[in-house]
Amino acid sequence: MKTLKKLTLLLITVLFISCDSDDTATIGTIDLEATSITFTIVKDDDFTGTATITGTITNIGDSNFNSSTGQQAIRLYQRSLGAAAPGSLVGTVNFTNLNAGETLTVSYSRPWNSSSPAEGEFPPDFRIILDYDPDIFIDGNDNNNDEDLLNNDLTVSGSGINDLFRN
Repeated sequence: MKTLKKLTLLLITVLFISCDSDDTATIGTIDLEATSITFTIVKDDDFTGTATITGTITNIGDSNFNSSTGQQAIRLYQRSLGAAAPGSLVGTVNFTNLNAGETLTVSYSRPWNSSSPAEGEFPPDFRIILDYDPDIFIDGNDNNNDEDLLNNDLTVSGSGINDLFRN
C-alpha cells in the first residue's frame, strides 16, 4: 500500500511538471467589422443616374480569419421607409478567409432619381451585416471566432447619394 501511495504521488508530480502553460497555441484577436457603406454615382442628368452602394468589412484584429465554405457571408440590404427590417437583400458575398488588416466588399448598383419622393425626399437606408452560421462558435475552429459581434452591422441613409447629385 505504501508503494502504491508513493507511485501515485510520483505520477501526480510528473503530470504537474509536464503541464507547461505554453502548451496551448495562442490565437490573437480576430475581429471582423462592418467598416463602411459608401456611395458613388454616374449621372445621366442633374437628378438621375446610377448609384452604386458599396459595403466594406475589415478584419481589424491581429490574426487571420480562416473558416469553411458556407459559414459566413456579407449581406447588403436596402430598406425603404416603412418597410420591415432588415429590408430587401440586394447583395451577398460569401467568403472563407480574411487576413488581419484586409477588407472585403459587397456592391449593388441601381437607378436613382434624386427628385423623386422615394429616393430624393425619403431615401432608403442601406445596411451591411456579417452573417454567421449559428454554430460557428462551437465548430471546433478557433480561427473563425469573431471577438466582437457588436460591430458586425452598419446602417447608412441613402441621403448621401442625393448629396452626390447636388455637388
